Amino acid sequence: MLAQHFEPDAIAALSARIDPETGSGLDYYPLPKPGERFPISDPTLAPRMNPRPVDDVDFLKGIFEGIAGIEALAYQRLESLGGPKLGSIRSVGGGAKNDVWTKIRLRKLGVIAAPVLSEEAAAGAARLALKAAQAEGLL
Repeated sequence: MLAQHFEPDAIAALSARIDPETGSGLDYYPLPKPGERFPISDPTLAPRMNPRPVDDVDFLKGIFEGIAGIEALAYQRLESLGGPKLGSIRSVGGGAKNDVWTKIRLRKLGVIAAPVLSEEAAAGAARLALKAAQAEGLL
């Protein structure tokens, strides 16, 4: 989604000028194209990316907040389906290296960031599988 609007160097430069502790006032639902499966099942759902601020800093901040808002909706949906209430997040990958993005996510989600034991997503998936197998008495 971000790559449709900004090069990586621009994201880094603009992020340095964002105050992650305040809201942008924008209400974006950033999608790369129409259609959403989760947390809203609507194959015709259109991206909401207006109004477009003049300043790219404000535009990027609005996109970050919109992505975090979708993430918050996803966790709310999982909880409504019987999942546990979100207490913390762990992040790996390129986005996790952007401190401003992480702070916006934490603000929108209302949780803390927990340290990761590995930068590899597969390691986290393996830990979850192991925990589930142990809980089921398979190991």
